Amino acid sequence: MKGFTLIETLIYAALISIVVGFSLVAAYQIIDSSEGLNKKIMVEEEANFLLRKIGWALSGVDVINNPISGATGSILSINKINFSGNPLVFDLNSDNLRLKKGAAEPVILNNQNVKISNLVFEYLAASGSKPAGIKTGFQINGKPYEITVYLRK
Repeated sequence: MKGFTLIETLIYAALISIVVGFSLVAAYQIIDSSEGLNKKIMVEEEANFLLRKIGWALSGVDVINNPISGATGSILSINKINFSGNPLVFDLNSDNLRLKKGAAEPVILNNQNVKISNLVFEYLAASGSKPAGIKTGFQINGKPYEITVYLRK
């Protein structure tokens, strides 16, 4: 006898179908996890950018206009030493962190793929040898981020 019987052909076809099915499931899971990882990376990059931008603004601060010492607020207004765009104002508007320089229109700092929420600035008063500072906290797509910058003149 040459060739395969009908039963053998059906068994081989079923085995090949199972292998192809598992391969498709594995490929889908790899693609899906890759998309999830890309979203996490994007959120981390956004957070890093926003934290660095706030850190830049707080370097060389001359005056903190808002919030007042020992208080918290959703708006940070500062004047930098020898900076023509004073005051710098950070605020939250429609899930976007904005920066306004002087009389110019506010600029949205985050990209459209993330939502910023729970923005809080806390003015930490100087005590003893510890300088004053600004503690900033916010959430990006529900994940919390925080930075504390101590002010030195």
